[in-house]
Amino acid sequence: MIVYGGSYTEEVGPGLSGTGNGIYCFYFNNENGELFLLNTFLSRNTSYIAISEDKKYLFSFQEVSLDKKPIVLSYFINDDCSLDLINQQPIEGGLPCHLDVINNETLAVACYQTGSVHLFPINQNGSLEKSSQIITNIGTSVNVVRQECAHSHMIAVQNNQIFVPDLGIDKVIVFNENKNSLIEDYNIKMALGAGPRHIVFHPLGEYGFVINELTGGISIVKKINAKFEIIDNISSIPNTYKGTPSAAAIKISPDGNFLYVSNRGSNTIAIFKFIAESGKLMLVDQQPTGGETPRDFTISPTGKWLLVANQDSNNIIVFKRDLNSGKLTEVYKNNEAESVVCLKFL
Repeated sequence: MIVYGGSYTEEVGPGLSGTGNGIYCFYFNNENGELFLLNTFLSRNTSYIAISEDKKYLFSFQEVSLDKKPIVLSYFINDDCSLDLINQQPIEGGLPCHLDVINNETLAVACYQTGSVHLFPINQNGSLEKSSQIITNIGTSVNVVRQECAHSHMIAVQNNQIFVPDLGIDKVIVFNENKNSLIEDYNIKMALGAGPRHIVFHPLGEYGFVINELTGGISIVKKINAKFEIIDNISSIPNTYKGTPSAAAIKISPDGNFLYVSNRGSNTIAIFKFIAESGKLMLVDQQPTGGETPRDFTISPTGKWLLVANQDSNNIIVFKRDLNSGKLTEVYKNNEAESVVCLKFL
């Protein structure tokens, strides 16, 4: 199996930087969990990546501030999993931080600095057209340091709708997509000061889970009358941790039975069992990540493995998942890549 990783290669902003080389390509052994670096594709701060539904194209961006002129990139994935740059387009926003593919025909990019969402039509050959739409969120919230303006943080596609958690305004904005454009439908209001960062959905689509960066809280949302509403909030932070919360990624197992959350301050993965009948989460374990600053992690398509990228200790830890309990056991450590902040299975 092939895994791609995005990395920070230079300073992004105050207190955030990296020493990576760009996009990494790894071989992953699905039998024993070993992970080996195959190749590196040099680029500037290509942090997050997305892969087209047909597995032909990989997309990334250069995560830099507006004054440094960020760009979005399209690559062709060769048979040997090497990457060939197809083209690039300017992003008229600052600090792109997440992206995803909509219906295999549009690439959506969220920009943290400018609180904006940018759409790029995808041609049949994988090339990107110039931006077809820019949506800019407006507002503030109660944390005067982190919520001084809108900060769009993710693009999540679910059942032909696009969900954009915005850390700066404490909302998840929900859009409908139509011919390379987005139309706002409604928004899910988080608690003031929560700072929504990422959202994932149960495979059956009735429930979703929002991780709030500034509090470490998980907001459980349920579809009621065709719209998601918050039904519960619980903490993902270990009881022993007394520092500043800094929750990062949230993922759900392929069978929908377990939810995982990474916390950078405590360097842990919180493991929850999801009870679909009641919509409740039950804490199973707090697993140390074996490194510092677990910004992102991914679960293998088989559900057998969970890979954590520890950004500031320059390692990727492979855990084996117990499919019955959801617990994690470390089986392998890779130290070949630096400042990895995103992992994607091909």
